[in-house]
Amino acid sequence: MNQIYRKSPFWSLAGPMFGYLAIQFAVQFAAQLVIEMPYAMRAYAEILRGSGDTVPSMQELLNSYMQTLEPAFEAIVRYQIEIATLSALGTIVLTGILFARDRKLEQKAGVILPERAPLSKYWTVVIFGIAGCIAATCLMAMVQLAFYDEQYQQTAQITYSAGLLVQIIGLGIVTPVAEELMFRGVLYKRFRERQGFWYSALWSSLLFSFMHSNTTQMVYTFLLGVLLSYLYEKFGSFKAPLVLHILLNTGSVVFTELGVFRYLAGSPARMAGAVIAGAFLCSVMFVVIQRMPVRIESRLNTNDTDRHDMFS
Repeated sequence: MNQIYRKSPFWSLAGPMFGYLAIQFAVQFAAQLVIEMPYAMRAYAEILRGSGDTVPSMQELLNSYMQTLEPAFEAIVRYQIEIATLSALGTIVLTGILFARDRKLEQKAGVILPERAPLSKYWTVVIFGIAGCIAATCLMAMVQLAFYDEQYQQTAQITYSAGLLVQIIGLGIVTPVAEELMFRGVLYKRFRERQGFWYSALWSSLLFSFMHSNTTQMVYTFLLGVLLSYLYEKFGSFKAPLVLHILLNTGSVVFTELGVFRYLAGSPARMAGAVIAGAFLCSVMFVVIQRMPVRIESRLNTNDTDRHDMFS
């Protein structure tokens, strides 16, 4: 545990979360309003032309507005990834500031920190990300065959309807940065100031999962959140969970565009083989990561019994 004094531990966690949600809501509302306004203005102009010198009634205005909702909603759905990317960029401003302040506070307080793993160790994260992306995507596709989740299918359809560049930038880079800053960089690390690994990882991962709208994604992101928290702890750096998250998201976009998943889906045997092979590679990488030595900085307090390798 990293003992940092905060006047209100509850608000040190709830405050960033409320701010994160408020920024997302504000940006999404503003973006949707910008999309809706041309449709509404066009409808209002048509009413004025049709009514001549008479002032349109409130009911006429309301009916016209309702008629504009359908094409406006279609436009909002069409640009859903772009809107989500703008929302994520907005949250990065808040969480980036909080993340930087917390790291300075750790240095000032002289908290116990593991030394950062060298970049030469990150090959394990890269292989884990590529293999995990293929295995997880195929596994979720197989789960959909057994337990159809309409919301998940709708989300996937919207996600992959955007252009490739938008998907790579928005889903592959901006979204992972925003989510990692919030749920690992701020929330997980603040939980760790007073609690052990499991408490911190489970609660931050639970909050992370609640940000996703369907059951399939909630289960996946909860388990992913625990893994990302472990990588943060093991590598001693925010870069480790961020790299894995970016690889998982970008890999999903790129492999879909290249037709890899379409090829694997053509045969149940190929799908099962991809899941098994991917899970095996991930297991091997996990063992390698687990066995990495964790050196504690010289500021270590010998009375601290909190373990840094939670799986040994």
